[in-house]
Amino acid sequence: MTVTGHAQTDDRTAAVSATADEAAREYGSQIITALEQAWAAIRDQHPEIPDVVIVTGAGSHQKGTPEGYRLQGHHWPERWVTGSADQRRMPELFVAGELLAAGGRPVIGVMLHEATHALAVVRGIRDTSAEGNRYHNKRFVALATEMGLAAPERPDKVAGWSDCQITDQTAAAYGDVISAIDSARLPFLPDGIPPGSGDGGSGGEGQDDTGGHDKPKKRGGRREAVECACQPPRRLQLSPKQIEDGPVICGVCNTPFELPEPAETEEA
Repeated sequence: MTVTGHAQTDDRTAAVSATADEAAREYGSQIITALEQAWAAIRDQHPEIPDVVIVTGAGSHQKGTPEGYRLQGHHWPERWVTGSADQRRMPELFVAGELLAAGGRPVIGVMLHEATHALAVVRGIRDTSAEGNRYHNKRFVALATEMGLAAPERPDKVAGWSDCQITDQTAAAYGDVISAIDSARLPFLPDGIPPGSGDGGSGGEGQDDTGGHDKPKKRGGRREAVECACQPPRRLQLSPKQIEDGPVICGVCNTPFELPEPAETEEA
């Protein structure tokens, strides 16, 4: 049988494409396997933390985020259907592909941050507020400290107490996992967080191009709608700081004004 030049070219193209697809699957498996092992180590230390479905992808240039904002990770409760439609959904853990370039300690720092959100969901604690659930309150700090993170000296105007850092003691406790991620030389997305930036311990979900500490300067007088237990409920508009400072009690039903039940998505 005579094989034409076009047919030979097509065969070579198909072979190259198949090889590339196989390599992509292998790299993707390496990333997810490493992250799953890290999450398992966190759950060993903190049994209340639920299992998750882990995904990764680009954290930069996400639709709907401010210019220069880089998403490092997020926790999304009840996201994935893993059985029948009436079964409780599993939460999602997203880890940005850019973060993998920074090494094991920053990866564990972000995963501990997201594990803090997971713990808040398990315990029924509202740890964030404001648009997109970006403002991290002092309840988040208390849980983050329990997870082995240290709070910043002062809150950010937009993200609140989000920038909790992994401590040296916590990093030592996860030393084997951190070393495994470092030695695995995982594939990563470029143009993200440069290797060795800062102390390598930021656990926040997002940063801007200045390192995550100088996000948009003004809150624009943002207020959150809170409601009491009256039927129908009475409503007030409070700032995230006012909500965080302590309860405001309704004089009719004698219950605190609180935020409505949180939306399904929790992203910082």
